[in-house]
Amino acid sequence: MSHAHISVDNQIGPVGAVVSGVDLSQPLAREVIQEIHSAWLQHHVLFFRDQDLSPTAQARFASYFGELDQYPFMQPVDESAFVIPIIKEADATMNFGGDWHTDTSYKAYPPKATLLYAVEVPQEGGDTLFADATAAYAALSPAMRAALESWQGIYSPKLVHGQSGDYKSVAAKQNLGDAYGGNAEFAESEVEHPLIRTHEETGNKSIYCSKPHTINIKGWTRDESLAIFRFLTKHLTKDEFVTRFKWQPGSLAMWDNRCMFHNALNDYQGHRRHMHRVIVKGERPQ
Repeated sequence: MSHAHISVDNQIGPVGAVVSGVDLSQPLAREVIQEIHSAWLQHHVLFFRDQDLSPTAQARFASYFGELDQYPFMQPVDESAFVIPIIKEADATMNFGGDWHTDTSYKAYPPKATLLYAVEVPQEGGDTLFADATAAYAALSPAMRAALESWQGIYSPKLVHGQSGDYKSVAAKQNLGDAYGGNAEFAESEVEHPLIRTHEETGNKSIYCSKPHTINIKGWTRDESLAIFRFLTKHLTKDEFVTRFKWQPGSLAMWDNRCMFHNALNDYQGHRRHMHRVIVKGERPQ
């Protein structure tokens, strides 16, 4: 697809594209926004290099694609109520987002978009992997697709943020700080979503359940459900579906949580990584 106002290069990997020719720190014309939106729906994740974004500018750019949402477990930066800092200090061992997942799928209305901006990154390591859950779904057998589409999942933040969750352990609190606590009632909440999600804008179907955020398949035990979750995670993270993005200061990634999984690699011990994240409200998964 050709564009009049931006350049789009999809040679980065099996999914995603690098967009150039646009300064995201400035207000954008409607035509430019429309082209970015079209490219985003086509490629699922867009990467922008060499941007200089204040939190206010990042939030403004994100707002072109819908109403902004607030993350329930971290405090935002002073400049914007919608921008949260994701910082791993050099002496920390546990990172944020270090497993395959879609962002905040345990909310009744999960975010459709995440925009992550690199403020400070290590010279080596700290890459993010992105997996195409639409292509992975299409590659399943018809019988497997039909079975998965008939099942609902129980989604919850409790595996990560609950009283027994990963971020509630003493080690995690020491490494990640008190910003990962709070909101105890919501941390134990549950919501029902399908395992296979239909994209509201494209109509395409994608794998949606994940080990960190889906407790179980409705009516199944956790152990029974994990067999399915592990199979799907192994399947959708095959090389043919995954793009690896190397961050640089000033890089911004914008991905579609309705059809993309991601995993922040934790391979930069002894180095600091500082990111800013914004999420855009989405629809209830169907």
